[in-house]
Amino acid sequence: MCMEREKQALLKLKDDLVDENDQLSSWGTSDDCCNWTGVRCNNRTGHVYSLQLNQQLDDSMQFKGDISSPLLELKHLAYLDMSEVRATSIPQFIGSLKHLMHLNMSFCDLTGTIPHQLGNLTRLVFLDLSYNNFNKVESLSWLSRLPALKHLDLSTADLSGTTDWFQAINSLPSLHNLYLSGCGLSSVISPPLFRSNYSPASLADIDLSQNTLKSSIFPWLLNFNNSLVHLKLYDNEFQGKIPKALGAMINLESLLLSGNHFEGEIPRALANLGRLESLDLSWNSLVGEVPDMKNLSFITRLFLSDNKLNGSWIENIRLLSDLAYLDISYNFMNGTISEINFLNLTELTHLDISSNAFVFNLSLNWTPPFQLDTLIMSSCKLGPSFPQWLRTQRRISELDISNAGIEDDISSRFGKLPFKLNYLNISHNQITGEAHKLPSVVGDSATVDMSSNFLHGSLPLPLNATILNLSKNLFSGTISNLCSIACERLFYLDLSDNCLSGEIPDCWMTCKELNILNLAGNNFSGRIPASLGSLVFIQTLNLKNNSFSGELPPSLANCTQLEILDLGENRLSGKIPSWIGENLSSLVVLRLRSNYLDGTLPLVLCHLAHLQILDLSHNNISDDIPHCFSNFSAMSKNGSTYEFIGHSNNHTLPFFIILYHDSVRVVLKGMELEYGKTLEQVKIMDLSSNNLSGEIPDGIAKLEGLVSLHLSNNRLTGIIPPRIGLMRSLESLDLSTNQLSGGLPNGLRDLNFLSSLNVSYNNLSGKIPLSTQLQTFDNNSFVANAELCGKPLSNECAAEQAHDPSISQGSKNVDIQDEDGFISRRFYLSMGIGFATGFWAVCGTLLLYRPWRHAFFRLMNHIEDWLHVTTVLIMARLQRRLRN
Repeated sequence: MCMEREKQALLKLKDDLVDENDQLSSWGTSDDCCNWTGVRCNNRTGHVYSLQLNQQLDDSMQFKGDISSPLLELKHLAYLDMSEVRATSIPQFIGSLKHLMHLNMSFCDLTGTIPHQLGNLTRLVFLDLSYNNFNKVESLSWLSRLPALKHLDLSTADLSGTTDWFQAINSLPSLHNLYLSGCGLSSVISPPLFRSNYSPASLADIDLSQNTLKSSIFPWLLNFNNSLVHLKLYDNEFQGKIPKALGAMINLESLLLSGNHFEGEIPRALANLGRLESLDLSWNSLVGEVPDMKNLSFITRLFLSDNKLNGSWIENIRLLSDLAYLDISYNFMNGTISEINFLNLTELTHLDISSNAFVFNLSLNWTPPFQLDTLIMSSCKLGPSFPQWLRTQRRISELDISNAGIEDDISSRFGKLPFKLNYLNISHNQITGEAHKLPSVVGDSATVDMSSNFLHGSLPLPLNATILNLSKNLFSGTISNLCSIACERLFYLDLSDNCLSGEIPDCWMTCKELNILNLAGNNFSGRIPASLGSLVFIQTLNLKNNSFSGELPPSLANCTQLEILDLGENRLSGKIPSWIGENLSSLVVLRLRSNYLDGTLPLVLCHLAHLQILDLSHNNISDDIPHCFSNFSAMSKNGSTYEFIGHSNNHTLPFFIILYHDSVRVVLKGMELEYGKTLEQVKIMDLSSNNLSGEIPDGIAKLEGLVSLHLSNNRLTGIIPPRIGLMRSLESLDLSTNQLSGGLPNGLRDLNFLSSLNVSYNNLSGKIPLSTQLQTFDNNSFVANAELCGKPLSNECAAEQAHDPSISQGSKNVDIQDEDGFISRRFYLSMGIGFATGFWAVCGTLLLYRPWRHAFFRLMNHIEDWLHVTTVLIMARLQRRLRN
């Protein structure tokens, strides 16, 4: 029977916990607390020695509540596991449980500090405080008081401000397992500590992954050559070559070094690790051929992807007979793959050899010795036919044979495969036929990419997909059966660049999780359905290049998470609605070009602080350009201010899938270009081909991050903003076919990246400024400006004609013109006398009146620098003229 005092303490502890699923229903139902759920007592004394409240069922059944003081009554407690109990902080009184040997409070969402009183638990053998939200830890010195500690896990605790972490770890003589993943550790190890007498001699598992450690830690690690079994150092800042000395860790079973900056070749010494089962060298910069690994007879998992490895090592893969998981994707390997290469790989379940230069030479009746779960062979030479041996596989759930040179007909291939796919990618081939049998091999919530082929016929629906990409094919007909999809699961739908037609069904209210919808490049007509406004999580809506008509539906104002709205190349009419600026504050791309929109530019568009691309060209928009357009803060900054990525909230998707790259077609340098992965670098304003009038706002020069500014084919008047030289990122500037007047600003000379310029068909005058850029453009950039002169135009300026010796010949009495065409030698000779006389005539009067005198000297301070520079230049010219 348990002690009464301890029973009452447990009941008080239960009262302090939120147990929504009644997991502690047995507590209090009997007098013997030793039989309660999670409670264990000492058979001899009856004292509670073990309390296990960790979650062993699903996540919905977690306890919540603070760790309360009744726990102190369990004075003989040796084992306490409260992992995944949602608490707030670790109470200091836990340091009073002197008999505690095992303490697990991982995944508890704990905040605050790690109390140093834990150093009082001198019998502690196991300590796990991982995956919580502690404040930055300043010191781990309390660890040195735990001589019996064998297992320490502080993963994700912020130790970036802790300078004694290494000394503290090094003072634990019994330490066997060390887990400090994601702790913000840096290499602060000094050489005298490398072989300290206090260094734990029996470390078997070390996980220092996801930190910022450098190679200076390797000498310390080499102390454990004879004891280390598992070493995880992935996602750090290691550079240089992989140390050959790692080959001396004779008991090593797993070595994970991915996500670093290792260079050079894979050390041949690693082949000495005869007990190695898992080797991960992916995501580095390794080069050369993969060394012979025939000694690694126990290896089951081999990751070499995303390096620069070459050679035909795969031809010897048959020697690794225990291999279950192989990923050598994204390298420069080559060679011919035949059935002999897979002869002994009976345990193989995961094969990823994509993005290499492998050529398959397999017989039609080949039967593999393995049963795969995952097969990724994109960008290998697999075609021209579908692999016949796929029919022998029973378990494949992920299949990627994209960009594999397949030219086969899909009609006779799919529907006969004996498995259900959660991931299918056959994109970028030349596959033909109708895909109506596809649903039979695709499982629920699948990812399907069949883009960039020659598939035709009606859409292969219904598909209970999460991600569906059928773009760039020849599918035709309507999409009236789209509503038959289990739309509540749909995350991403891309049907762009097909031959689909008709109206879009008004059934989007059930697609609550849809993030990306791309229907561009089809023949859809009618009005944009109002139910699209039900897509409250949508981030990309692309309906460009169709025949949609009518006004923009007001319901789109509900799509407040929109980042890309592309409705260009349609027949939309009406005014640009004000709700775009009022509700869609996250917009990065707004593209409404080539429609029939009219009215004025709403001032509320200026609220779009994240806007990087604004394309309203080829409409009937009138009136002035709002002065507040200079407030587009994202356009005022250089470089990327937004990252276009595959929008994913769904953490159940395979980690290797690149879901989607936002792409937008923009006019840049007179050409229509499509930007995808580099879209975040493009900042464009295109208001061309409208009926805009008035002056170009001078504040537009604040948009220093703009790459392209197109205002052509309007009725703009006034001058080109004098401060346009501040827009130093400009690559393309088109102000042609307006009514602009005045001269070209000298600031144009500062636009060093400018490669496309058009100011033709205006009323500009004066000389084209001299610069290394402006004179490289041809006449077409400046034509139809009657009073514009200078290179590269053929009509010279009047001053240049006067300087031409063929025009002003002979007369010695004619003044010699300088480069500016108006200062003569006679001017230089008389300058000193005239300046002195005029100066004292004016200044004598000014200096007699005190207020004028103060104002005068303030003015002289302002022009002092200008006068000095001007005088130096004039005197230099004078000396040059006199020498001539």
